[in-house]
Formats: sequence, structure tokens, C-alpha cells
Amino acid sequence: MGNCIPGSPEIVVNRTSVSFLDLFNLTDDEDYTDIDLDYVGAQPCHNRYCPFFYRAAPPFLATTGATALVATAALLLALFLRPHAWPRGRTPAAQAAACCGLFAVTLLPMATGVAWGWRAGDGLCRAVLLLWHGSVLAQGLLLGAGCCGAWGRARCVAVALGVTAAVTAVPAALSGGTVGTGQDAQCVHRSVDVASVPYLLHIAVCFCVLLLLPGTLLVPAVRQRTWSAMRCGMGWLFWALWAPYGAMLVVELLLEVEVLPPSCSTFEHFDFALGLSVALGGLHCCLMPLALLLAAFCCHKGGAPC
Repeated sequence: MGNCIPGSPEIVVNRTSVSFLDLFNLTDDEDYTDIDLDYVGAQPCHNRYCPFFYRAAPPFLATTGATALVATAALLLALFLRPHAWPRGRTPAAQAAACCGLFAVTLLPMATGVAWGWRAGDGLCRAVLLLWHGSVLAQGLLLGAGCCGAWGRARCVAVALGVTAAVTAVPAALSGGTVGTGQDAQCVHRSVDVASVPYLLHIAVCFCVLLLLPGTLLVPAVRQRTWSAMRCGMGWLFWALWAPYGAMLVVELLLEVEVLPPSCSTFEHFDFALGLSVALGGLHCCLMPLALLLAAFCCHKGGAPC
């Protein structure tokens, strides 16, 4: 969540001027003395986000992951015991539960890694990142297929979109990895490098699934001034939670290529915004199962099919 990377000289990439990653390889009491301060201002940059991140991330990730696993288990149990509660939506509900459960599984090792350092190695880190991004992309693609009325061939669609999500999540895994050593080691989501093909592919995929896809589904409904075309149901909850993260990735790219003016305060405010957007998106894994359970309960009480 955010761009807090341990402030070790071995981690900082060799660049001739201050970059986005360099500015946030600081702790709250460390300064850079070997960077071009005229480029960013008269004073060295201080990172107040990292102490907040290390203090807030472990309990948030652990609580969200545990809650999501319980909610997902409850949803799957309800689907098994009360299939009539979802007469036309059992398959998408089960697929949403599977995606939320896979995402929740990644939060617990992430919480442990932030709190005590990532000790599982670079390979497992990339596997966790692949599962993290793959589950999010799979859910977005499945919800998009549902909006287009593709549930008639649900099994074939689900398999094809699951494979697509796994493939499109590979750039995220390749652009991430472990940084630091010992207790300072962290499994980070990505390395910010505008010259990196995996990084650019990761941004492009997130933009398409988290911003472009819901946008293309929303525009026709707005033009027709009818909600009948908006058959996404819980999909809008998913996109409302993850769209800020997709937008922050685009802003990050603009900062990296200096389309937006770089400054210490700009980067720090952005880092807080990026971290909060990831946290907001992560809430989908517990809110989606709970919302599906609540919808089925309300439909059952009202005597209408869900």
C-alpha cells in the first residue's frame, strides 16, 4: 500500500536526478544528501508516510484478510445450503467468492511481511503478487462479462477469463519483488520505472480493467438514460472500490515522466493517496461476500428472486 520502500543505499536505483522512487526511500528522520536538491526544493525530502504505513498496514491487512475469509466461507456455505436464494446468480456469486477468497489469502502473508520483514524469498513474493493481482483482474473481467450477459456460457467464460487474468497479472509480478534484507526486507507491489516494460504493462492492464471497462459499460446506460443496461449488480461496488487505485497508477506514471510538477509535498501527498486507494480496493474482499449475503437475505425476505 503506497511506495514505502526500506531506506537502504543498496536499494536505491542509480539515477542522475531525483526520481519518484528515490524520494520515498526515506524514513521520517533520514535525508538524502547526495541528490540534486535544486530539483525538488531547498530542503531534503522527509517521508512521513513510512511510519504511518508500518504502524497501520499490519493490523489492517490481518483484520481485512481474516474478515474476508470468514465472509467468503459464509457465502460459500450459503450457496451450498440455500442454492434457491440465487436462482439466476449462483454461478457469478460463487466466482466472486472464489476471487475474494484468493485475494484474502494474500493479505495474511503481506501483513506478516510488513510487520516482521519478508523472509519467504523473492520467488514466493512474486507468487503472492501474481495471486493478488490475478484475483482482482479475474473478478473485474468476470463482472464485465456478466454485465455483457455472458453468463449463458459461464463455465467456458470463467475458464477463459481466469487464464486471461493470470496472464495479465504476470507483469505485476515481474515488476514487483523483495527489497531490503533481514527485518527490513519487504515484498513490494512494483518498482516504479518508466523504462520497464512490465511496469508499463501493469499500468495498462489495470487502466483497462479498473477504469476503461466500467467506463465503457456506464456510458451507454447514461446515454440511453436507462438503468436496464446496467446489469452489473455488485460489479459497481467492486469498481467503485478499485477505480481510485487505477486512477492513482495513471497519476503515478504522470509524476514519473514529470508531466505533473515534482516536489516533495506532491510525492508525499500522492503516496498517502496511493496507499489509501489500495486499502480501499482491498476492502472488496470482505464487502463483496457480505453484500451478496445481504442481498440474498433481503430477496428471500421479500419473496423475490435475487
